[in-house]
Amino acid sequence: MKNYRILITIFLAMLITKYGHAQYVPLDNTYHDRLMQYYQSHGRSFLSSMKPYLFQRDDSAAVLEQELYPDVAHIKYHERWILRKVFNENLVRYHTGDFRLTADPLFDFGAGRESVESKNTWKNTRGLAMTGVLGHSFSFSTEIYENQGIFPSYIDSITRAYAVMPGQGFVKSFRDGKGFDYFYSNGYLNYSPSKYADLTLGYGKNFIGDGYRSMLLSDASFNYPYFKVTANFSKIKYTVLYAQFMDRQTPDPTFGYARKWSTMHYLQALLWGRLSIGFFDAVIWEHNDTASYRGFDVQYLNPVILLRPVEESFRSPDNAMMGGTFNLRLNRNFNFYGQLFLDEFKLSHMLKNDGWWANKYGYQFGISGWNLLNIKSLNARIEYNQARPYTYSYMRSVESYSHFNQPLAHPMGANFREGVFMASYTTGNWMANIKTVFAVYGVDTAGKDFGKNVFRSYYDAVSELNNKIGQGLKTNLSVIDASVSYLLNRRTNMRIEFGITSRNEHNNHYDKQMFWIYGGIRTGLRNLYFDY
Repeated sequence: MKNYRILITIFLAMLITKYGHAQYVPLDNTYHDRLMQYYQSHGRSFLSSMKPYLFQRDDSAAVLEQELYPDVAHIKYHERWILRKVFNENLVRYHTGDFRLTADPLFDFGAGRESVESKNTWKNTRGLAMTGVLGHSFSFSTEIYENQGIFPSYIDSITRAYAVMPGQGFVKSFRDGKGFDYFYSNGYLNYSPSKYADLTLGYGKNFIGDGYRSMLLSDASFNYPYFKVTANFSKIKYTVLYAQFMDRQTPDPTFGYARKWSTMHYLQALLWGRLSIGFFDAVIWEHNDTASYRGFDVQYLNPVILLRPVEESFRSPDNAMMGGTFNLRLNRNFNFYGQLFLDEFKLSHMLKNDGWWANKYGYQFGISGWNLLNIKSLNARIEYNQARPYTYSYMRSVESYSHFNQPLAHPMGANFREGVFMASYTTGNWMANIKTVFAVYGVDTAGKDFGKNVFRSYYDAVSELNNKIGQGLKTNLSVIDASVSYLLNRRTNMRIEFGITSRNEHNNHYDKQMFWIYGGIRTGLRNLYFDY
Protein backbone atom coordinates (compact mmCIF):
# COMPACT_ATOMS: atom_id res chain seq x y z
CA MET A 1 0.00 0.00 0.00
CA LYS A 2 2.90 2.31 0.71
CA ASN A 3 4.06 2.11 -2.91
CA TYR A 4 0.67 3.27 -4.17
CA ARG A 5 0.72 6.29 -1.85
CA ILE A 6 4.14 7.24 -3.24
CA LEU A 7 2.79 6.91 -6.79
CA ILE A 8 -0.25 9.11 -6.03
CA THR A 9 1.95 11.78 -4.43
CA ILE A 10 4.30 11.91 -7.43
CA PHE A 11 1.38 12.00 -9.88
CA LEU A 12 -0.34 14.89 -8.08
CA ALA A 13 2.94 16.82 -7.96
CA MET A 14 3.26 16.47 -11.71
CA LEU A 15 -0.31 17.58 -12.30
CA ILE A 16 0.05 20.91 -10.53
CA THR A 17 3.08 21.90 -12.56
CA LYS A 18 2.70 24.15 -15.59
CA TYR A 19 1.90 21.97 -18.56
CA GLY A 20 3.01 21.79 -22.19
CA HIS A 21 2.02 19.19 -24.74
CA ALA A 22 4.42 16.57 -26.06
CA GLN A 23 4.89 15.27 -29.59
CA TYR A 24 5.99 11.83 -30.75
CA VAL A 25 8.52 11.37 -33.51
CA PRO A 26 7.46 8.53 -35.85
CA LEU A 27 9.03 5.18 -35.00
CA ASP A 28 11.16 5.28 -38.15
CA ASN A 29 14.93 4.85 -38.38
CA THR A 30 15.31 7.68 -40.91
CA TYR A 31 13.82 10.24 -38.53
CA HIS A 32 15.83 8.92 -35.59
CA ASP A 33 19.08 9.16 -37.56
CA ARG A 34 18.38 12.78 -38.48
CA LEU A 35 17.82 13.71 -34.86
CA MET A 36 20.90 11.83 -33.65
CA GLN A 37 23.03 13.47 -36.35
CA TYR A 38 21.83 16.88 -35.15
CA TYR A 39 22.54 16.19 -31.50
CA GLN A 40 25.92 14.61 -32.21
CA SER A 41 27.12 17.41 -34.47
CA HIS A 42 26.15 19.98 -31.82
CA GLY A 43 27.87 18.05 -29.04
CA ARG A 44 24.62 17.49 -27.19
CA SER A 45 23.39 14.39 -25.39
CA PHE A 46 19.85 13.32 -24.65
CA LEU A 47 18.13 10.23 -23.32
CA SER A 48 17.60 8.44 -26.61
CA SER A 49 16.99 4.80 -25.68
CA MET A 50 13.20 4.77 -25.24
CA LYS A 51 11.48 5.02 -28.60
CA PRO A 52 9.37 6.47 -30.09
CA TYR A 53 10.89 9.73 -28.89
CA LEU A 54 8.60 12.03 -27.00
CA PHE A 55 9.67 15.68 -27.06
CA GLN A 56 8.22 18.49 -25.02
CA ARG A 57 6.94 21.40 -27.10
CA ASP A 58 8.78 24.04 -25.14
CA ASP A 59 12.31 22.74 -25.66
CA SER A 60 12.34 20.65 -28.84
CA ALA A 61 9.85 22.02 -31.34
CA ALA A 62 12.61 23.87 -33.16
CA VAL A 63 14.70 20.73 -33.45
CA LEU A 64 11.76 18.76 -34.79
CA GLU A 65 10.87 21.35 -37.39
CA GLN A 66 14.41 22.15 -38.55
CA GLU A 67 15.91 18.67 -38.53
CA LEU A 68 12.96 16.53 -39.55
CA TYR A 69 11.21 18.89 -41.95
CA PRO A 70 13.70 21.56 -43.05
CA ASP A 71 13.00 24.03 -45.87
CA VAL A 72 16.62 24.05 -46.96
CA ALA A 73 18.11 25.60 -50.06
CA HIS A 74 18.21 22.46 -52.17
CA ILE A 75 14.47 21.89 -51.78
CA LYS A 76 12.56 24.15 -54.11
CA TYR A 77 9.50 25.60 -52.43
CA HIS A 78 6.74 25.41 -55.04
CA GLU A 79 4.28 28.25 -55.47
CA ARG A 80 1.43 26.23 -56.91
CA TRP A 81 -0.86 24.66 -54.31
CA ILE A 82 -0.80 21.15 -55.70
CA LEU A 83 3.00 21.09 -56.01
CA ARG A 84 3.42 22.41 -52.46
CA LYS A 85 1.18 19.63 -51.16
CA VAL A 86 3.07 16.92 -53.01
CA PHE A 87 6.64 18.06 -52.37
CA ASN A 88 6.72 20.38 -49.34
CA GLU A 89 3.71 20.16 -47.06
CA ASN A 90 1.21 17.89 -45.41
CA LEU A 91 -1.77 17.18 -47.64
CA VAL A 92 -4.08 18.59 -44.95
CA ARG A 93 -2.79 21.09 -42.43
CA TYR A 94 -5.39 22.85 -40.28
CA HIS A 95 -4.49 25.21 -37.44
CA THR A 96 -6.96 27.26 -35.46
CA GLY A 97 -6.44 28.44 -31.91
CA ASP A 98 -5.35 25.51 -29.76
CA PHE A 99 -6.34 22.88 -32.30
CA ARG A 100 -3.95 21.53 -34.95
CA LEU A 101 -4.53 18.71 -37.42
CA THR A 102 -2.49 17.17 -40.22
CA ALA A 103 -3.43 14.34 -42.56
CA ASP A 104 -1.42 12.58 -45.25
CA PRO A 105 -1.87 9.61 -47.57
CA LEU A 106 0.33 6.59 -46.93
CA PHE A 107 1.34 4.23 -49.69
CA ASP A 108 3.90 1.68 -50.81
CA PHE A 109 3.69 0.79 -54.48
CA GLY A 110 6.52 -1.47 -55.53
CA ALA A 111 7.53 -4.23 -57.91
CA GLY A 112 10.49 -6.53 -58.30
CA ARG A 113 11.93 -9.77 -59.58
CA GLU A 114 13.44 -12.58 -57.52
CA SER A 115 15.72 -15.38 -58.62
CA VAL A 116 14.59 -18.42 -56.59
CA GLU A 117 11.26 -19.02 -58.31
CA SER A 118 11.93 -16.56 -61.16
CA LYS A 119 8.75 -14.77 -60.16
CA ASN A 120 7.60 -11.19 -60.21
CA THR A 121 6.91 -9.57 -56.84
CA TRP A 122 4.76 -6.58 -56.10
CA LYS A 123 3.17 -4.71 -53.22
CA ASN A 124 0.14 -2.44 -53.10
CA THR A 125 -0.26 -0.54 -49.83
CA ARG A 126 -2.69 2.34 -49.29
CA GLY A 127 -3.26 4.15 -46.05
CA LEU A 128 -3.86 7.34 -44.13
CA ALA A 129 -2.01 9.11 -41.31
CA MET A 130 -3.53 11.74 -39.04
CA THR A 131 -1.92 13.67 -36.20
CA GLY A 132 -3.34 16.39 -34.01
CA VAL A 133 -2.97 18.55 -30.94
CA LEU A 134 -5.85 19.53 -28.67
CA GLY A 135 -5.11 22.49 -26.43
CA HIS A 136 -1.87 22.36 -24.48
CA SER A 137 -2.14 18.86 -23.05
CA PHE A 138 -3.51 16.40 -25.59
CA SER A 139 -2.01 15.04 -28.79
CA PHE A 140 -3.00 12.07 -30.92
CA SER A 141 -2.00 10.12 -34.00
CA THR A 142 -3.39 7.27 -36.06
CA GLU A 143 -2.27 5.32 -39.11
CA ILE A 144 -4.12 2.71 -41.16
CA TYR A 145 -2.77 0.50 -43.96
CA GLU A 146 -4.49 -1.85 -46.39
CA ASN A 147 -2.08 -4.22 -48.14
CA GLN A 148 -1.91 -6.83 -50.87
CA GLY A 149 1.12 -8.33 -52.50
CA ILE A 150 3.22 -11.19 -53.77
CA PHE A 151 6.54 -11.39 -51.97
CA PRO A 152 10.02 -12.91 -52.35
CA SER A 153 10.25 -16.59 -51.44
CA TYR A 154 11.94 -16.13 -48.05
CA ILE A 155 9.35 -13.59 -46.86
CA ASP A 156 6.62 -15.82 -48.27
CA SER A 157 7.92 -18.87 -46.39
CA ILE A 158 8.23 -17.01 -43.06
CA THR A 159 4.71 -15.64 -43.44
CA ARG A 160 3.25 -19.08 -44.20
CA ALA A 161 5.13 -20.75 -41.34
CA TYR A 162 3.81 -18.34 -38.69
CA ALA A 163 0.57 -17.18 -40.38
CA VAL A 164 1.59 -13.53 -39.90
CA MET A 165 3.33 -10.98 -42.08
CA PRO A 166 6.46 -10.05 -40.06
CA GLY A 167 5.64 -6.99 -37.98
CA GLN A 168 2.27 -6.48 -39.66
CA GLY A 169 -0.10 -9.11 -38.34
CA PHE A 170 -2.58 -11.71 -39.57
CA VAL A 171 -2.75 -12.48 -43.30
CA LYS A 172 -5.36 -13.88 -45.68
CA SER A 173 -4.65 -15.77 -48.86
CA PHE A 174 -4.67 -13.69 -52.04
CA ARG A 175 -4.48 -14.44 -55.78
CA ASP A 176 -5.16 -18.18 -55.51
CA GLY A 177 -2.75 -18.55 -52.62
CA LYS A 178 0.18 -16.86 -54.38
CA GLY A 179 0.08 -13.72 -52.22
CA PHE A 180 -1.29 -12.17 -49.04
CA ASP A 181 -3.91 -9.63 -48.06
CA TYR A 182 -3.64 -7.94 -44.65
CA PHE A 183 -4.72 -4.87 -42.68
CA TYR A 184 -2.56 -2.87 -40.31
CA SER A 185 -3.28 0.06 -37.99
CA ASN A 186 -1.80 1.89 -35.01
CA GLY A 187 -2.41 5.01 -32.96
CA TYR A 188 -2.09 6.74 -29.63
CA LEU A 189 -3.62 9.43 -27.43
CA ASN A 190 -1.14 11.33 -25.27
CA TYR A 191 -1.89 13.51 -22.25
CA SER A 192 0.85 15.77 -20.86
CA PRO A 193 -0.23 17.17 -17.50
CA SER A 194 3.17 18.85 -17.11
CA LYS A 195 6.58 19.02 -18.70
CA TYR A 196 7.60 16.30 -16.27
CA ALA A 197 5.01 13.67 -17.20
CA ASP A 198 3.29 12.07 -20.16
CA LEU A 199 0.51 9.48 -20.18
CA THR A 200 0.04 7.56 -23.42
CA LEU A 201 -2.72 5.13 -24.34
CA GLY A 202 -1.82 3.42 -27.57
CA TYR A 203 -1.98 0.54 -29.97
CA GLY A 204 1.41 0.16 -31.58
CA LYS A 205 5.04 -0.62 -30.83
CA ASN A 206 7.87 0.48 -28.56
CA PHE A 207 11.65 0.08 -28.76
CA ILE A 208 14.33 0.15 -26.07
CA GLY A 209 17.94 0.74 -27.01
CA ASP A 210 20.31 2.71 -29.22
CA GLY A 211 21.06 0.02 -31.77
CA TYR A 212 19.50 -1.27 -34.95
CA ARG A 213 18.33 -4.34 -33.01
CA SER A 214 17.16 -4.54 -29.42
CA MET A 215 17.75 -7.41 -27.01
CA LEU A 216 15.20 -5.91 -24.58
CA LEU A 217 12.17 -4.75 -26.58
CA SER A 218 12.07 -4.15 -30.34
CA ASP A 219 9.56 -2.98 -32.92
CA ALA A 220 9.94 -6.10 -35.10
CA SER A 221 6.75 -7.81 -33.90
CA PHE A 222 3.11 -6.80 -34.43
CA ASN A 223 1.26 -3.93 -32.71
CA TYR A 224 -0.24 -4.37 -29.24
CA PRO A 225 -2.39 -2.32 -26.84
CA TYR A 226 -0.43 -0.51 -24.15
CA PHE A 227 -0.53 2.22 -21.52
CA LYS A 228 2.72 4.10 -20.96
CA VAL A 229 3.67 6.51 -18.18
CA THR A 230 6.79 8.60 -18.76
CA ALA A 231 8.37 10.80 -16.11
CA ASN A 232 11.13 13.27 -17.01
CA PHE A 233 13.24 14.88 -14.31
CA SER A 234 16.24 16.80 -15.65
CA LYS A 235 18.70 14.06 -16.62
CA ILE A 236 16.48 11.13 -15.61
CA LYS A 237 13.70 9.49 -17.59
CA TYR A 238 11.52 6.76 -16.12
CA THR A 239 9.01 4.75 -18.16
CA VAL A 240 6.40 2.27 -16.99
CA LEU A 241 4.79 0.25 -19.79
CA TYR A 242 1.69 -1.91 -19.29
CA ALA A 243 0.86 -4.06 -22.34
CA GLN A 244 -1.25 -6.95 -23.50
CA PHE A 245 0.17 -9.51 -25.93
CA MET A 246 -1.31 -12.45 -27.84
CA ASP A 247 0.00 -16.01 -28.11
CA ARG A 248 -1.19 -17.43 -31.43
CA GLN A 249 0.38 -20.78 -30.48
CA THR A 250 -2.31 -21.38 -27.82
CA PRO A 251 -6.06 -21.45 -28.70
CA ASP A 252 -8.50 -19.83 -26.28
CA PRO A 253 -12.28 -20.40 -26.31
CA THR A 254 -13.04 -16.78 -25.37
CA PHE A 255 -10.57 -14.72 -27.40
CA GLY A 256 -9.63 -17.19 -30.14
CA TYR A 257 -6.02 -17.16 -28.97
CA ALA A 258 -4.51 -16.85 -25.50
CA ARG A 259 -3.82 -13.39 -24.11
CA LYS A 260 -1.00 -12.42 -21.77
CA TRP A 261 -0.05 -9.27 -19.88
CA SER A 262 3.21 -7.52 -19.19
CA THR A 263 4.56 -4.78 -16.97
CA MET A 264 7.90 -3.25 -17.95
CA HIS A 265 10.02 -0.61 -16.25
CA TYR A 266 12.85 1.29 -17.86
CA LEU A 267 14.93 3.84 -15.93
CA GLN A 268 17.55 5.86 -17.82
CA ALA A 269 19.92 8.48 -16.45
CA LEU A 270 22.44 10.80 -18.10
CA LEU A 271 25.79 10.96 -16.31
CA TRP A 272 28.55 13.52 -16.88
CA GLY A 273 26.91 14.76 -20.07
CA ARG A 274 28.27 11.88 -22.18
CA LEU A 275 27.22 8.58 -20.62
CA SER A 276 23.67 7.35 -20.21
CA ILE A 277 22.85 4.12 -18.42
CA GLY A 278 19.54 2.33 -18.21
CA PHE A 279 17.97 -0.41 -16.14
CA PHE A 280 15.13 -2.61 -17.42
CA ASP A 281 12.88 -5.20 -15.87
CA ALA A 282 9.74 -6.94 -17.04
CA VAL A 283 7.29 -9.66 -16.12
CA ILE A 284 4.85 -11.61 -18.31
CA TRP A 285 1.85 -13.56 -17.08
CA GLU A 286 -1.07 -15.24 -18.83
CA HIS A 287 -4.61 -13.88 -18.83
CA ASN A 288 -6.06 -17.27 -17.87
CA ASP A 289 -3.75 -19.43 -15.80
CA THR A 290 -4.11 -23.18 -15.47
CA ALA A 291 -6.51 -22.86 -12.54
CA SER A 292 -8.82 -19.94 -13.29
CA TYR A 293 -9.39 -16.53 -14.86
CA ARG A 294 -6.67 -14.10 -13.79
CA GLY A 295 -6.76 -11.00 -15.99
CA PHE A 296 -4.51 -8.07 -15.17
CA ASP A 297 -2.74 -8.77 -11.89
CA VAL A 298 -2.86 -5.61 -9.75
CA GLN A 299 0.29 -6.75 -7.95
CA TYR A 300 2.19 -5.62 -11.05
CA LEU A 301 0.73 -2.11 -11.01
CA ASN A 302 3.63 -1.37 -8.67
CA PRO A 303 5.45 1.56 -10.31
CA VAL A 304 8.70 0.95 -8.45
CA ILE A 305 11.36 -0.74 -10.52
CA LEU A 306 12.49 -4.29 -9.64
CA LEU A 307 9.59 -6.65 -10.20
CA ARG A 308 11.47 -9.77 -9.12
CA PRO A 309 10.82 -9.14 -5.37
CA VAL A 310 7.11 -8.65 -6.13
CA GLU A 311 7.03 -11.90 -8.07
CA GLU A 312 8.87 -13.77 -5.32
CA SER A 313 6.65 -12.34 -2.57
CA PHE A 314 3.62 -14.37 -3.71
CA ARG A 315 5.59 -17.29 -5.22
CA SER A 316 4.51 -16.42 -8.71
CA PRO A 317 5.18 -18.77 -11.64
CA ASP A 318 5.37 -15.76 -13.98
CA ASN A 319 8.20 -15.01 -16.38
CA ALA A 320 10.43 -12.23 -14.98
CA MET A 321 13.40 -10.68 -16.78
CA MET A 322 15.99 -7.97 -16.22
CA GLY A 323 18.44 -6.02 -18.33
CA GLY A 324 20.52 -2.92 -18.78
CA THR A 325 21.73 -0.45 -21.41
CA PHE A 326 24.50 2.08 -21.86
CA ASN A 327 25.30 4.73 -24.44
CA LEU A 328 28.61 6.61 -24.38
CA ARG A 329 29.10 9.66 -26.60
CA LEU A 330 32.79 9.39 -27.45
CA ASN A 331 32.91 12.69 -29.37
CA ARG A 332 30.81 14.58 -31.90
CA ASN A 333 31.08 11.74 -34.38
CA PHE A 334 30.84 8.46 -32.46
CA ASN A 335 28.62 6.69 -29.93
CA PHE A 336 29.45 3.41 -28.23
CA TYR A 337 26.42 1.51 -26.94
CA GLY A 338 25.32 -1.84 -25.60
CA GLN A 339 22.69 -3.95 -23.85
CA LEU A 340 22.48 -6.92 -21.52
CA PHE A 341 19.39 -9.11 -21.15
CA LEU A 342 19.13 -11.57 -18.25
CA ASP A 343 16.40 -14.18 -18.39
CA GLU A 344 17.65 -16.80 -15.93
CA PHE A 345 21.13 -17.69 -14.72
CA LYS A 346 23.11 -19.13 -11.82
CA LEU A 347 26.52 -17.70 -11.06
CA SER A 348 27.94 -21.09 -10.07
CA HIS A 349 27.20 -22.49 -13.53
CA MET A 350 28.50 -19.31 -15.14
CA LEU A 351 31.83 -19.70 -13.36
CA LYS A 352 32.05 -23.36 -14.38
CA ASN A 353 31.22 -22.46 -17.98
CA ASP A 354 29.40 -25.78 -18.22
CA GLY A 355 26.70 -24.70 -20.70
CA TRP A 356 23.80 -25.13 -18.28
CA TRP A 357 20.56 -24.71 -20.27
CA ALA A 358 19.03 -22.19 -17.83
CA ASN A 359 21.87 -19.68 -18.12
CA LYS A 360 19.75 -17.69 -20.54
CA TYR A 361 21.01 -14.28 -21.54
CA GLY A 362 21.82 -12.08 -24.51
CA TYR A 363 23.85 -8.97 -25.14
CA GLN A 364 24.70 -6.32 -27.70
CA PHE A 365 27.64 -4.04 -28.45
CA GLY A 366 27.82 -1.45 -31.19
CA ILE A 367 29.34 1.78 -32.41
CA SER A 368 27.56 4.35 -34.55
CA GLY A 369 29.10 7.29 -36.34
CA TRP A 370 27.88 10.45 -38.02
CA ASN A 371 29.52 12.83 -40.52
CA LEU A 372 32.41 10.43 -40.95
CA LEU A 373 35.67 11.47 -42.65
CA ASN A 374 34.43 15.05 -42.29
CA ILE A 375 31.77 14.30 -44.91
CA LYS A 376 28.40 15.66 -43.89
CA SER A 377 25.65 13.00 -43.67
CA LEU A 378 28.00 10.05 -44.17
CA ASN A 379 26.79 7.80 -41.36
CA ALA A 380 27.60 4.20 -40.39
CA ARG A 381 26.96 1.58 -37.71
CA ILE A 382 28.65 -1.67 -36.66
CA GLU A 383 26.75 -3.90 -34.23
CA TYR A 384 27.08 -7.33 -32.64
CA ASN A 385 24.20 -9.26 -31.05
CA GLN A 386 23.93 -12.70 -29.50
CA ALA A 387 21.53 -14.76 -27.37
CA ARG A 388 22.18 -18.13 -25.78
CA PRO A 389 19.90 -21.11 -26.45
CA TYR A 390 16.47 -21.02 -24.74
CA THR A 391 16.68 -17.28 -23.95
CA TYR A 392 13.20 -15.64 -23.95
CA SER A 393 11.46 -19.05 -23.68
CA TYR A 394 9.49 -20.25 -20.66
CA MET A 395 7.53 -23.21 -19.35
CA ARG A 396 4.78 -22.67 -21.92
CA SER A 397 4.47 -20.65 -25.09
CA VAL A 398 1.86 -18.34 -23.57
CA GLU A 399 4.43 -17.13 -21.01
CA SER A 400 7.32 -16.72 -23.45
CA TYR A 401 8.70 -13.29 -24.35
CA SER A 402 6.78 -13.14 -27.62
CA HIS A 403 3.74 -11.67 -29.32
CA PHE A 404 1.68 -12.70 -32.35
CA ASN A 405 4.04 -15.51 -33.40
CA GLN A 406 7.16 -13.33 -33.23
CA PRO A 407 9.78 -12.64 -30.53
CA LEU A 408 9.43 -9.36 -28.67
CA ALA A 409 13.15 -8.71 -28.73
CA HIS A 410 15.50 -9.79 -31.52
CA PRO A 411 13.56 -11.25 -34.51
CA MET A 412 15.93 -14.25 -34.71
CA GLY A 413 14.73 -15.48 -31.32
CA ALA A 414 17.64 -17.15 -29.53
CA ASN A 415 20.62 -19.45 -30.14
CA PHE A 416 22.35 -17.04 -32.54
CA ARG A 417 25.25 -14.69 -33.12
CA GLU A 418 24.85 -11.76 -35.48
CA GLY A 419 26.94 -8.96 -36.95
CA VAL A 420 25.36 -5.93 -38.63
CA PHE A 421 27.03 -3.24 -40.72
CA MET A 422 25.07 -0.28 -42.07
CA ALA A 423 26.14 2.86 -43.93
CA SER A 424 24.26 5.72 -45.55
CA TYR A 425 25.12 8.88 -47.41
CA THR A 426 22.77 11.77 -48.09
CA THR A 427 23.35 14.66 -50.46
CA GLY A 428 20.49 16.94 -51.28
CA ASN A 429 17.44 14.75 -51.81
CA TRP A 430 19.49 11.68 -52.75
CA MET A 431 20.29 8.91 -50.27
CA ALA A 432 22.34 5.74 -50.71
CA ASN A 433 22.16 2.89 -48.18
CA ILE A 434 23.93 -0.40 -47.71
CA LYS A 435 23.23 -2.99 -45.02
CA THR A 436 24.91 -6.32 -44.38
CA VAL A 437 23.82 -8.92 -41.85
CA PHE A 438 25.89 -12.02 -41.05
CA ALA A 439 24.56 -14.56 -38.56
CA VAL A 440 25.17 -18.06 -37.24
CA TYR A 441 22.34 -19.92 -35.51
CA GLY A 442 21.18 -23.41 -34.64
CA VAL A 443 17.94 -24.71 -36.15
CA ASP A 444 15.82 -27.39 -34.47
CA THR A 445 16.12 -30.77 -36.16
CA ALA A 446 14.83 -34.32 -35.63
CA GLY A 447 11.98 -32.91 -33.52
CA LYS A 448 14.39 -31.77 -30.79
CA ASP A 449 14.46 -28.35 -29.15
CA PHE A 450 17.94 -26.85 -29.54
CA GLY A 451 16.91 -23.46 -28.18
CA LYS A 452 16.18 -21.11 -31.10
CA ASN A 453 12.38 -21.29 -31.04
CA VAL A 454 11.19 -19.08 -28.17
CA PHE A 455 7.69 -20.64 -28.32
CA ARG A 456 8.84 -24.11 -27.24
CA SER A 457 8.89 -25.02 -23.56
CA TYR A 458 12.33 -25.00 -21.99
CA TYR A 459 11.35 -28.34 -20.43
CA ASP A 460 12.12 -29.73 -23.90
CA ALA A 461 15.76 -28.62 -23.72
CA VAL A 462 17.91 -31.15 -25.55
CA SER A 463 20.53 -31.29 -22.80
CA GLU A 464 21.02 -30.20 -19.20
CA LEU A 465 24.64 -29.11 -19.79
CA ASN A 466 26.99 -28.31 -22.68
CA ASN A 467 24.55 -26.07 -24.51
CA LYS A 468 26.18 -23.54 -26.81
CA ILE A 469 25.22 -21.07 -29.53
CA GLY A 470 24.81 -22.75 -32.89
CA GLN A 471 23.82 -26.15 -31.51
CA GLY A 472 21.36 -28.13 -33.59
CA LEU A 473 21.51 -27.71 -37.36
CA LYS A 474 24.21 -25.03 -37.56
CA THR A 475 23.16 -22.48 -40.17
CA ASN A 476 24.94 -19.49 -41.71
CA LEU A 477 23.02 -16.50 -43.00
CA SER A 478 24.19 -13.51 -45.01
CA VAL A 479 21.97 -10.66 -46.18
CA ILE A 480 23.26 -7.77 -48.27
CA ASP A 481 20.89 -4.97 -49.23
CA ALA A 482 21.86 -1.87 -51.23
CA SER A 483 19.47 0.86 -52.28
CA VAL A 484 19.34 4.39 -53.63
CA SER A 485 16.40 6.73 -53.15
CA TYR A 486 15.25 10.22 -54.04
CA LEU A 487 13.29 12.08 -51.38
CA LEU A 488 10.14 13.83 -52.56
CA ASN A 489 8.54 15.02 -49.33
CA ARG A 490 10.27 15.09 -45.93
CA ARG A 491 7.11 15.33 -43.89
CA THR A 492 5.94 11.89 -44.99
CA ASN A 493 9.38 10.58 -45.99
CA MET A 494 7.93 10.01 -49.47
CA ARG A 495 10.62 8.73 -51.81
CA ILE A 496 11.36 6.85 -55.00
CA GLU A 497 13.61 3.88 -54.25
CA PHE A 498 15.49 1.17 -56.15
CA GLY A 499 17.57 -1.59 -54.65
CA ILE A 500 18.89 -5.13 -54.71
CA THR A 501 18.94 -7.77 -51.97
CA SER A 502 21.19 -10.83 -51.85
CA ARG A 503 20.30 -13.49 -49.29
CA ASN A 504 22.19 -16.74 -48.65
CA GLU A 505 21.15 -19.26 -45.98
CA HIS A 506 23.01 -22.56 -45.89
CA ASN A 507 23.72 -25.58 -43.68
CA ASN A 508 24.33 -29.30 -44.17
CA HIS A 509 20.75 -29.87 -45.35
CA TYR A 510 20.11 -27.01 -47.77
CA ASP A 511 21.61 -24.01 -49.54
CA LYS A 512 19.11 -21.23 -50.24
CA GLN A 513 20.37 -18.37 -52.38
CA MET A 514 18.23 -15.50 -53.58
CA PHE A 515 18.65 -12.26 -55.48
CA TRP A 516 15.85 -9.75 -55.48
CA ILE A 517 15.72 -6.55 -57.53
CA TYR A 518 13.02 -4.10 -56.43
CA GLY A 519 11.80 -0.56 -56.89
CA GLY A 520 8.86 1.66 -56.12
CA ILE A 521 7.49 4.81 -54.60
CA ARG A 522 6.56 4.84 -50.93
CA THR A 523 6.07 6.86 -47.79
CA GLY A 524 8.01 5.80 -44.70
CA LEU A 525 6.72 6.34 -41.16
CA ARG A 526 7.50 2.88 -39.77
CA ASN A 527 10.19 0.20 -39.56
CA LEU A 528 9.75 -3.18 -41.24
CA TYR A 529 12.34 -5.95 -40.85
CA PHE A 530 12.98 -8.75 -43.35
CA ASP A 531 16.72 -9.23 -42.76
CA TYR A 532 16.79 -12.36 -40.60
